[in-house]
Amino acid sequence: MEKHSEQVENSIFFKQLDICCQKIAEQVTEKPIAEWTNSDYVKLSALLSRKTKVHLSESTLKRIFGKSKTSTRYYPQKATRDALAQYIGCRDWYEFELKNPITDGSNLSKPDPVVSVAPGINKGRSIKKTVLLSILLVCIVLAVIVFLKFLPSTERSAENVHLYSLNPEGQTPHSALFKLNVKGELPDSLSNFEIDFGDGKLKRSNFRDSLVNHYYEVPGRYYPQLYYKNKVIDTGYVYLQTRGWSVTGSMQYDTTRVYPISNTGSAIGEIPRILEKDIINAGLDNKKTFFIAFTNIKPTNISGDNFQLSAHLTTSKDRAGVRCSQVDVTVFGETDYHSFDIMKLECAAWTSYKFSENYKEGKKNDLRELGHDLSNGGEVKFQVEHQQISLFVGSKKVLTTHYKKSIGKIMGVKISFSGIGRFDNFQLSDLKTNEKF
Repeated sequence: MEKHSEQVENSIFFKQLDICCQKIAEQVTEKPIAEWTNSDYVKLSALLSRKTKVHLSESTLKRIFGKSKTSTRYYPQKATRDALAQYIGCRDWYEFELKNPITDGSNLSKPDPVVSVAPGINKGRSIKKTVLLSILLVCIVLAVIVFLKFLPSTERSAENVHLYSLNPEGQTPHSALFKLNVKGELPDSLSNFEIDFGDGKLKRSNFRDSLVNHYYEVPGRYYPQLYYKNKVIDTGYVYLQTRGWSVTGSMQYDTTRVYPISNTGSAIGEIPRILEKDIINAGLDNKKTFFIAFTNIKPTNISGDNFQLSAHLTTSKDRAGVRCSQVDVTVFGETDYHSFDIMKLECAAWTSYKFSENYKEGKKNDLRELGHDLSNGGEVKFQVEHQQISLFVGSKKVLTTHYKKSIGKIMGVKISFSGIGRFDNFQLSDLKTNEKF
């Protein structure tokens, strides 16, 4: 165990981690890390949370910085390493590794435990085992060389192209700048790289220039994707927060603008009550189909894979442009989102749901379980437990399904109505920690 611990301590992983810790320490205090006290780790925890929106407790930081002595050195997961790298100005841990290479080692995988050979074991057996392992290693290297030889060079090089946003966070309206982060030379023409901004306005846009600018109007968490020859090769994010609940309106078939709706009667944190006069004052044509979206976008430590959301939802009565009595609920995560529609049973063809990678729409699937009339109000409960989905309308469970890809921590909520709707008794909490939104 002592030899194993020593080998882990001296591995390339921990050398890069130590470099990162040292750079962080230089931004926090002039004291060397060896002289840090508990208050220094508490201070760093607050600074990290404020700058990266990722909360690491002082006890976790002590383990990362080597303050807490254990039999083996703690090596944090990638999300934690990304946060550490972002604190010192890098996009993620991968970029930090590129900027801070370690030249005295080439094996970037975690070391296997050291197995000691007890005295008396036949040394010839160990030599034979070493020879066999060497032959196996040579075969693997040759196989990789052959594979790379027949893989088109542009496809190999495209893996070194990443989507980078110069200003991914802010408030609405927001102009987000995107560029390609390329390791080495660009493998192909810029026109073969496209970006889907993730807000439904423009499906894709070519990287004809080295920089692309996109205008976001509605608060939320967006997941822009980089395409190379119609294949997604990277995903970024744009995060536009609110101060409490924000309300915006939009018109059907009009993707050119949105209508911010102010309600002076609601304090920050309260759920706004939108009236007909608020719609007219905002400039919406209330004789046509319009939508009202309530958004509350803020970082939390609530797991997007283990939470419960409940509310009393009241959709619009029939009116000009409103026949389906529609409500959409979206929960934004760090890397993806959950959403579902509820509308009258007659309109089930227009319903859909998306729970991380699990997506279905009523045009191609039987989604009658999402057909309910909430124009007189109704209780809706949405529960995610260990990536298993349960949706209740009233006391009846109407939908069960599951997904595989975690969405990370919850970063905000959006509830939108066709016409004027409202919601009450909104609650969202973590099923494990009971942290509330």
